[in-house]
Amino acid sequence: MSESNSAGKKAPRKRERILLIGRRKSAIAAAKRLGWKPVVIDVHSRLEQAPHAFGGTRKWAVEAAEEFFPDSPPLSVAAVATGSVVAAAAIREHFGLPGLPLEVARRCHDKLVMKKAIVAAGIPCAPWRETNASTTAEELIDELGMPVVLKMPISSGGRGVWVCGSKEEVAAHLRAGLLAEGFVRGTEMSVESFRHGGRTVFRNHTRYLKPRWANVVPAELDEDVAAWVNALAERVHEGLGIASGISHMEVFLGEEGPVFGEIAARPPGGYLMELMRRAYEFDPWESLLRLEAGEAPNFPAEAKRHAGVWLIHPGPGTVRAVLGTAEALTLPGVVEVSCVLQPGDRVVDRVGSGESKGHIFAEALSAGACGEVLRRAVERVQVAMEAG
Repeated sequence: MSESNSAGKKAPRKRERILLIGRRKSAIAAAKRLGWKPVVIDVHSRLEQAPHAFGGTRKWAVEAAEEFFPDSPPLSVAAVATGSVVAAAAIREHFGLPGLPLEVARRCHDKLVMKKAIVAAGIPCAPWRETNASTTAEELIDELGMPVVLKMPISSGGRGVWVCGSKEEVAAHLRAGLLAEGFVRGTEMSVESFRHGGRTVFRNHTRYLKPRWANVVPAELDEDVAAWVNALAERVHEGLGIASGISHMEVFLGEEGPVFGEIAARPPGGYLMELMRRAYEFDPWESLLRLEAGEAPNFPAEAKRHAGVWLIHPGPGTVRAVLGTAEALTLPGVVEVSCVLQPGDRVVDRVGSGESKGHIFAEALSAGACGEVLRRAVERVQVAMEAG
């Protein structure tokens, strides 16, 4: 917060430089609103197998930061995009800044390291194993059941994930160094937590209306279910050592209670930060940056409304026409409809959840009503495609 001078006027905040790992326009804008000068290092996180994917090496991250801060360190370092967590932690360690330590960042970066830490902490999760050169499809099916989920240990947004429903599919994707999991049957959701000093200071539950496509914030959970989910979230944060910043944790609600999926110690994608802003009437980006700078921002006690998004992607092909966006916007509860596609555009298949071509935002007084508004709106938006 800005301090006041003796005349009662706010003294200008010193224009400190902060380092953002990853390029998120909303984070840059929030830093400027707070009176800080943002410096951005992009980690090229979308290329999972590239040399600098997910922050690259510790040496690369530190050298990149030293180019911008050769004489004095930044005020703070914030991981704001996919693949930025390890790089941000390495830079903090190099400059002696507070925040998520490098060891903890690695637990939230590599799914195999994460699973080992979760099991060591006694936290319920799907059965799993690490594949090696001698692993066969038959033994994975015998051990984990069907379907078998194969994941690259370092990936995000649904990339590098194969849900295999047959022995042939398992064999086709199987190779050494993958995380193989049993399929968890239950309702998928997520939990967004803001942490300060080892304590959760704000938490949101997100309903996955349609996984990878549509979300509503906050989810409406029974009191007992919410308590179970919150307790699991606390165990995960304590077990992995996530004491500060923001996290995005995926959870499956099964008959025997919530089961841990995975966690990322960074802001979520899928417009969840924007949905939290709309639902709770606060700026989650500003709150995150203040937490990373060691401040303790105020958070809202409850949501004012429910906010939802439905992502638009027509599948591969050539766009012939985009129809119904104006009609969708006239529906009560729809607050924004956006689609970047134009006739003649060539579209490739949607590999990850972040590769969408538009979105619909809606608001309502209940999660169910918000979801229904989104369903009605997305039915009206039609992207006519030609194959090839």
